[in-house]
Amino acid sequence: MMHKHYIQGVISELQQLGYPCEQARDVFFRHYRDMKRTFGLEPNVSDFTKLVDEFERSSKRKYNPEDPNQIFIGHLHNES
Repeated sequence: MMHKHYIQGVISELQQLGYPCEQARDVFFRHYRDMKRTFGLEPNVSDFTKLVDEFERSSKRKYNPEDPNQIFIGHLHNES
């Protein structure tokens, strides 16, 4: 039961960050398993939401060779 309220809270927080209802659900369930394995349910709803949002934005960001915080891994993607 606790997990259900936690999940609903995170999806609600994602909607407050500007994700439409369906997209908030999709984003949450796309990253939930990996995030739960890494962080568990220890972070509060707000912190977990920020982690999910950051993970989603970083996975959608295009590679910019001018940005020193990014590493090109396109060659690894093409090998598989």
